[in-house]
Parts: sequence; C-alpha cells; structure tokens
Amino acid sequence: MHNLLHATCALALLTSAATALAQPDSAEVKTGYAPKIDGIVKVKFEESLHDGRARFDVRNSRFGVRGKAAENMTYRTQVEFNNEGKLSVMDAYVTYRLPLLDVSLGQQKYAFSADLGRSPMENIFANRTFVAKYAVCYADTGGKVRSLGSRDIGGMLSLSLRQWAPATIRVGLFNGSGINNPVWQESLSFSAKVDYGGEQGLQAAAAYYCGQTPYAQHIAMWGGELRYIAHRFTIDAEAAQRTCRQNGAQQTLTSAYLQGLYTLYLKPNNLARYLAPTLRYDVVHNGCYDGAEGLFDAQRLSAGANLGVAHKAFRAEIRLCLEKYFAVRKPSNFISNPLLHDKATLEMVIAF
Repeated sequence: MHNLLHATCALALLTSAATALAQPDSAEVKTGYAPKIDGIVKVKFEESLHDGRARFDVRNSRFGVRGKAAENMTYRTQVEFNNEGKLSVMDAYVTYRLPLLDVSLGQQKYAFSADLGRSPMENIFANRTFVAKYAVCYADTGGKVRSLGSRDIGGMLSLSLRQWAPATIRVGLFNGSGINNPVWQESLSFSAKVDYGGEQGLQAAAAYYCGQTPYAQHIAMWGGELRYIAHRFTIDAEAAQRTCRQNGAQQTLTSAYLQGLYTLYLKPNNLARYLAPTLRYDVVHNGCYDGAEGLFDAQRLSAGANLGVAHKAFRAEIRLCLEKYFAVRKPSNFISNPLLHDKATLEMVIAF
C-alpha cells in the first residue's frame, strides 16, 4: 500500500507537470516546446526447464517526460514504478546544447555499454545479455553482490564530430554510487566512450570506466562493440572486462555476446506487422550473483522470435525465447536458484 501511494503521487506529479507545461499562459506556446510523454510496460512469464518452476513478472513499468525549455536547453525525467517492487527515479537531467557539444547534468546513463544502455523496448531478447547483467556487478566488502547499474548522478560531455567523421566522443564524471544516491565522494568515477558509424551499415565503439565503489574498492571496466545494421538484418557483438580490487586481491570478470535478428515484414493485417527470428550466444567468466556462494562461468545459447504488433504511435512486441546453458561452472546453490537454469520465456512489451 505504501509503494502504491508513492507510485500514485509520482504519476500525479508527472502528469500535472506535463499538463501545466503543455498549457499556454498569456502567450502561445511555440511549436516544439510542448512536453513529450513516453512510457514502457514490460511483462513476462518464464519457466525453468530444469525443475519446472514458473513465475509471472512485471519487469518494467516506466513513465517519462522530455522536452525543451529553449532552443538550446532540454530536459528529461523518467520514473520506474516497479524496480523490484519499489518506485525509482531513473532519469532526471538537463542538457545544454552547443553547435557540436552537449553538456548534461543530473541522473542519466553513463557512457559504457550499448547493451547496458538499451531500453526494454530496444532489447531483442526477453532477458539481458551477460554483458549487461554481470559486467557491472561486484561483491562488496561484506560479500554481498552490488551493481553499478546503467545510470548514475553526474555530468556528461558529448562531442559530435559529424562535420568531419561519423563519430561521437562522450566523457563523464559521476558519483559512482548509482541512482538516487547523491553521496559525497573523495574521488569521482570517470567514463569515456567513442562511437563510430552512421545509423545504417558498420558501427564500432570503445569504452572505459574507472572509479571507486561506495565501499572504497577500485573498479575499472573496458568494453568494445561491433555491429552491422541493414534494413532487415542486424548483427551485434560486444565484449567487456571488469576488474575490482577487494581485500587486497583483484577479481576479473569477462563477458561477451554475439546476437542477431532478421525481420520478415508481413502483408498488411490486423494481427502483426513483422516477425523477427532471433539468435544469441553469450559467455561469462567469473560472474557473480551471490558473493557468499562464489563465482561462476557459463555459456548460453538463446533462440526465439519477436512478433511486432503495434501501429503508428505505439511500438509493441510479443517475444518468445528459449535459453540453453552449457559449460557451466556452477555455484553451490545452482539447484535452488533458477538464474542459470534452461528457460522458456514469453514476454509482452509496449512503448509509447
């Protein structure tokens, strides 16, 4: 009831703010200044093929507002109503735009992994890759697994080199403590990423992150990406390595994936717009999800199909996915924890 009250109040505030900003006062609102409202709802059913256990899950329920207050100043806010059953502010930042440089300040995605930064609608599988799930995870000084997440509070500079090359350079400084946690730090975390390529064809990226966890552990990550995007076909590969020094010892995690999809556009009908078969292989070494139970290695093959069913203002998919794990170095609680079990997943996601 307490979480529901918070969610209702947050939704009312966001809606009221968007309505107020969208209403003209004594002067007519200029074209393009009205706030744009967006949201994502992602729900799924999954079953362990190892022991037959199953569950339903509301994975995401997001509501956001974006817009501009001037020709060179924009804003973005987004709330997640179901972050493990709690309300959580995801995005809250302001961007000042110069001809070649964007300066963003607030809670936002830091520049590291493309897959880590994808929204639930942009994912092509129901479950995230090992890179997105484990590369940013580490064990704290008490052995409990923590995560840097995909967002932090800080500042970001984004330099466009489009006048000379299809490239963008992004650098940022962040608290290093994750979202909704504006703690004081003796040293800030640093991120940098270089993206090369246009919207179609071959794309590449390299990224680096370093800093300290809230437990005074030094952490560093390196990443590289390579993808090819055509009208119907997408193939995407990424690798990442994370090191974290704990109790005088250094722990190193590596992860990588290769995935692709091919879109088959259907004849106009009221049931679906396209069908996209999907295939993914990913691997993780020294992954952790329970510090007390040790590390694990795993390889996974995922296959499925996405059915696009939305038109016009909405995007929506029905996703079916089968996951097969192999070459697993199992933690001691593998049997009781279905995280590394073979699974079948049915997911529905809508974005507006």
